[in-house]
Amino acid sequence: MMIIKVITCKVSEESKEDFFEEQKIWKALSPLNGFLGQVGGWSNKEPLTACIFAFWENQEAYQYFMEKAHDEILLHSNQSSTYKSIDVTLYEESVTIPGSEKKIIHAIEDSKYVRVAMAQVKPDHVDHFIDMQKTIWNPGMMVAEGFLGGSFAIPKKRMRDFLVFTCWENERFYVEKH
Repeated sequence: MMIIKVITCKVSEESKEDFFEEQKIWKALSPLNGFLGQVGGWSNKEPLTACIFAFWENQEAYQYFMEKAHDEILLHSNQSSTYKSIDVTLYEESVTIPGSEKKIIHAIEDSKYVRVAMAQVKPDHVDHFIDMQKTIWNPGMMVAEGFLGGSFAIPKKRMRDFLVFTCWENERFYVEKH
């Protein structure tokens, strides 16, 4: 199962550019086996919150990175001095949402707009939420004009939280259709 690492960092206005520059150090992930890609940007709702999404082929590839490469990359970065807080959550893909691209990394590369929905569901509604995502939302997105692909994922620890990560040709396709 694919692993999606979601990292959110709160930064000050003065540190925004430094954070961005230090983030470039993480390009060292590229040659690692099992690393599929990474995308990030600034939150539309909270402009001083950076959101980074890293995609790993499976838990073993992610674990290897954490044990063998993470600390070395971190040592070459001064990024920790550029943010006020950091939150990291690991998600495991539950369902691939194919669009015109079959692989998530190709959807990310071709997209001009990424939509991220993070939902916390009441315990007694979890099964219904998953069923609606699989039977209504995912099939609807799969045939939507401009939809490139996405992922429906569940965190490894907080089983009531969900991530829907979708890639679109551009914002117009998402906004006009939804």
